[in-house]
Amino acid sequence: MKVRIEEYANWLDQELEKALRPTRSKAGKLSDDARRALDEARSFFEELSRKADGNLATKKDPISYRAARVVGRAARDAISSIEKIQIPQEVSWDSYKVLRDNLSNTARSLRESRTNTQREIHGLYLLDMLSFSGIVERIAKVGEKISQFLEGDGENLQRAKTLTGIVETIHQTRLELDEKKKETVELERTREALSSAVKELSSEMEKITSNDSLKQVLEIEKELRKESREFRTDTLTHLRRPLRKLRDLSQRGEIAIRTEERDALGDYIQSPYRSFLSRNSGPYLTPILTNLKSALASGKMGLSHRKTTRVVVQLDQLTTTQHLAEKQSKGRSLLGHRQRLLHDPNCKNLYLERKIVLKKIEEGKKNELQATERLNLAEEKIKTLNKHFEELLIQAESKTKQYLSRDVQLERPRLSK
Repeated sequence: MKVRIEEYANWLDQELEKALRPTRSKAGKLSDDARRALDEARSFFEELSRKADGNLATKKDPISYRAARVVGRAARDAISSIEKIQIPQEVSWDSYKVLRDNLSNTARSLRESRTNTQREIHGLYLLDMLSFSGIVERIAKVGEKISQFLEGDGENLQRAKTLTGIVETIHQTRLELDEKKKETVELERTREALSSAVKELSSEMEKITSNDSLKQVLEIEKELRKESREFRTDTLTHLRRPLRKLRDLSQRGEIAIRTEERDALGDYIQSPYRSFLSRNSGPYLTPILTNLKSALASGKMGLSHRKTTRVVVQLDQLTTTQHLAEKQSKGRSLLGHRQRLLHDPNCKNLYLERKIVLKKIEEGKKNELQATERLNLAEEKIKTLNKHFEELLIQAESKTKQYLSRDVQLERPRLSK
């Protein structure tokens, strides 16, 4: 028998209604038995409480007075415990289990109360104690009947709960699938919008950088970055650590260096190439290297012999050749040319505009990447949910056949992509 998933819940409700009719009828009779037993118990203990209260007012001897007080207290406690028991309004395995437990616990508590009471009343209220025992046994008997019901026909209620639980899980999973599908549509739309925006910005960037003057500025900056990289990795390749060591020694006063040179040394450690081209700190590089060479000769640097030899060789190459002067001249020439180009207002405006557009492109690509990652996660979640959904459908078909003896085939919807 084929059933659409949308119709399965209603179909199942109808089938369960028919299948559970005998079970619910038995449950209703048990509820009536429990109600009668509790009503009878309540009436008995109310009457017993009134009798004890009357005896308190009339009995003068201590034994009878104490017995009346003990019996009255036991009756009131019994009424309180009975009032707490609720007869379930709906027929379910859990509600009847709660009723069974409450009846069993109350019966056990009343037995203990009767035993303790009888111990203290010295043979008085003999007929009342016999009735007390009968009330307790009737409550316990109803609890046992409900226990047998839960282990027998009541299992149908548990099976119904299992089936309705599967139906509810199927419903929740479909809702989650729909939400994830909507999310993927929105994310795909967002990603496409971001990609389109990045393409437009890239087109705008091409127009901006088509200006000849700006092209020259960008080529100069590219060359300056190359020069800066070579200056750090080649020119100062073995000198960075010794220069830091020289700064530390000069700050402690172990090596004498002029204040201007020490300040320039700090600049070189932080920004080597920028300081090299600077009109302020640029002239101090050769004196700094000379001081470094003297510090190495004094032995205060604490470097290994091998390291010292490499550093000295490099220092000789830098201080005895025109390498530094040529590098400095080339870098300053490039900077000067860049500055002259940027004095043109049109070129400067394009340069600033390019920076703004470049920042927007970077942000757009970052947002596009995030949207793509979220989309991938959503698609993976959909795959997981689809797999879980199929497992639930198979479970529903299996349990329906097992519990209701109905061979049902649920029609699958088209899986979300």
